[in-house]
Amino acid sequence: MKDDTVRAAVGLPCGRTLEFDIRRSRVRNVYFRMSPRAGLLVTAPRRMSHRDVLESVARKSRWISNRLSEYEAVGQLIGPDAAAIRPEAFDLPALAEAWRVEYKPGAERGRPATIARTAAPGRIVVSGAIDDVAACQAALRRWLARYAASALAPWLAGLAGQAGLRYANLCIRSQRARWGSCSIDGRISLNCKLLFLSREQASYVMVHELCHLLEANHSHRFWAHVRRLEPASDALRRQMRHAWGLVPAWAERDEG
Repeated sequence: MKDDTVRAAVGLPCGRTLEFDIRRSRVRNVYFRMSPRAGLLVTAPRRMSHRDVLESVARKSRWISNRLSEYEAVGQLIGPDAAAIRPEAFDLPALAEAWRVEYKPGAERGRPATIARTAAPGRIVVSGAIDDVAACQAALRRWLARYAASALAPWLAGLAGQAGLRYANLCIRSQRARWGSCSIDGRISLNCKLLFLSREQASYVMVHELCHLLEANHSHRFWAHVRRLEPASDALRRQMRHAWGLVPAWAERDEG
């Protein structure tokens, strides 16, 4: 757990108490993310008092309770309950791709670096210290970031061209609380985990960030731009509330 993250608890209308993480970040508002594996993560502005953060969480308690019920209804448990495993396969719905993962041990001498590489379309080979599950997962996350850069860059460029917009540059990151961002000087950042979303959801996030080139806020004018470029944006925006649950456990860790 990072230094800017603290543990807290909230009482729910159902009578349960849920422990969760509060993470401080350079955000303006409080953001809630809930997934079956990681539980509840609350991202709050650095200058917001701990008491105010807890009050925000308390106001959200009914939503949290409802999400708990939804997860348990389909047999999913809240918390770090997923055992550390090496994934054997995974899908990237945004690209309509399925990938198989193979593991090959490295040389016996010394401690080999663990790397993941594309061996063929739909096939990844992880080599090195494959008995180290954490190292294997980290290697796959690095592979995901590289692959996302090659897939998302031309996709974003195409959407920008269709909209007649120009951005300064693109950065691919792996974050736990943000799908993307756009700076005031036109630099766009996208989360590599967008590849685990549907194609429509991933496209919506990119359109959202492109529209910040026109409006650096979330005003009515901003949303009008989003709706103009993506007519289904209202429905997709609602879908994004639960999109973090689509990210597999091995890919959830924040890499910066």
